Amino acid sequence: MRLIGLPPKLRLAPLWPALAAVLTATAALWVLMPGLLEQSAAVQLRDTLRILAPVVAEARERSARESHDSGLQGWVRAISHGTENGLRITVVRSDGTVIADSSRTAEQLATMENHAERPEIRAALATGEGVSVRRSGTTGRPYVYAARTVTDARGRLVVVRVAEPLSHLQALRGKIAASMLLAALAGGVAILVISLWIDRRVFRPFYRLVKGASALASGRARRVEVPDEEELAALALALNRLAETAEAQFAAVRGERDQLKAILASMAEGVLVVGADGRALLANPAFFKLFHLSGEVTGQTVLELLRQPELARIVEDTLRLGQPQSGQIELQSPERRTLLLASAALAGGERGAVVVARDTTELTRVADMRRDFVGNVSHELKTPLAAIRGFAETLRDGALEEPPVARRFTDRILEQCRRLQALLDDLLTLSRLETVSLREREPVALDEVVRHAADTLAPMAREKHVQLEVEAPGIPAILGEADAIERLVLNLLENAIKYNRPEGQVTVRLSATDPEVLLEVSDTGIGIPPDALPRIFERFYRVDKGRAREEGGTGLGLAIVKHVAQAHGGQVEVDSRLGRGTTFRVRLPVAPVSAQKKRQLSGRG
Repeated sequence: MRLIGLPPKLRLAPLWPALAAVLTATAALWVLMPGLLEQSAAVQLRDTLRILAPVVAEARERSARESHDSGLQGWVRAISHGTENGLRITVVRSDGTVIADSSRTAEQLATMENHAERPEIRAALATGEGVSVRRSGTTGRPYVYAARTVTDARGRLVVVRVAEPLSHLQALRGKIAASMLLAALAGGVAILVISLWIDRRVFRPFYRLVKGASALASGRARRVEVPDEEELAALALALNRLAETAEAQFAAVRGERDQLKAILASMAEGVLVVGADGRALLANPAFFKLFHLSGEVTGQTVLELLRQPELARIVEDTLRLGQPQSGQIELQSPERRTLLLASAALAGGERGAVVVARDTTELTRVADMRRDFVGNVSHELKTPLAAIRGFAETLRDGALEEPPVARRFTDRILEQCRRLQALLDDLLTLSRLETVSLREREPVALDEVVRHAADTLAPMAREKHVQLEVEAPGIPAILGEADAIERLVLNLLENAIKYNRPEGQVTVRLSATDPEVLLEVSDTGIGIPPDALPRIFERFYRVDKGRAREEGGTGLGLAIVKHVAQAHGGQVEVDSRLGRGTTFRVRLPVAPVSAQKKRQLSGRG
């Protein structure tokens, strides 16, 4: 960064030592050139051998077919004379016998000594290739040697050797040295020109690239400008890719954050996350709703948010012990509710805790209802059983000897047995409606069911001096179970008759409003107190317990009505004015047209 801010002359100053470096390199190259040339020659000879070896193998095969090696000797000499540098080519058997040499005649070939101990031959036989620089024992001239083994078509191993005289390399060294001197002189001029060009083409674009990177890092820009220079363009593209990757990672983090928010927002349970200091980090909407919070919660302690010591204790114990905690609190405002609390320490090495609050009011209510149900059943069974036991003990102790008393007691026993039987029947009916689905449903003519129920209870109505009227015009059939529907109607009519006043009236009306049928049962009886209306469909609930027992009620009639209606996809409503009467309305869905046609056809049949 400091270099980029320097004046142009100082920015170019580091380039002038390049001239000294060129001169130093020239001197070093002059010293190292012999070795470099020899290595270069060896590499070139290896490349020549890779091309020449297969050709020598073919020539060797042709000589073998002609049963003499003179043809190979002539071929080697011809190949050698055709090269620019006068390469020396030698072919040696695996035992070291020379069978062809381009620097020897056929007569001289016979007198050549065994070459098995030549360094390059020995290395080639050992590893497949060999290189050496030495003076030839045959010609007396220094050479660079390269050897390579090759196998002819008959599987015979021979060594092909190529040698280049060092005199050629010495001449090449002189030419290169002169060229390097001229290059060094030209380098000085070139460096001046190149320095100015570099300043204009590299430093200035690089400076702009650094400024763009700074803007990218500070968020003032999303991408840097790509310069025309290839190297700087690659750097700019790399920076842009880095920015793109960072954006993708930020987007992934934002996506995970949004997904977590969506999950927390969709949860019915309230969630509160606190840090290691016990201050709130976040809370989901359900938590706000459960505790009726508003505004910002971040940074506040639990007691600052809520006046709930139990919740504060759970958070404190979780942070202190690092173990899950649980508890329960009750909220009194705006309505009484029960909340179950569960907490756990944050995972992943981050200190903190998460608390989940679940509204268990309904579960608590159901548990209370179940407990009340058991108590009510026990109480309802206890009373008639105690009466039966008392009458039976009295009969056993001597009342059997008094026929009038015995008859009165046996009548009481039968009455209590009938009460028990009615109670058990209602319990079984209610249990079946709650736990077992209705049998196969079929179209039911509700008007016929209402008339049949009215005829059944007509004697009871006359006995109570209650007038019973039915307004049941032809209406569409409903889909359901006839016995269950009739039980619903009977329970409503029976209650309307029982709790009516003398000379009172009970009216049953049926009407159809697509897509449902409305059943209304109205009476002119004693009515129901407003505070009792929400509970009248509870099991064993009685508005007037004394009168209900006198009338032989079990306290389950309206509970059965509600469950029958719900099992048929309907609902029950009630309106009542104390001392004026009560009206129950039951809405039931109409059967599909196809089911009604099917019933009509079966009726005609």
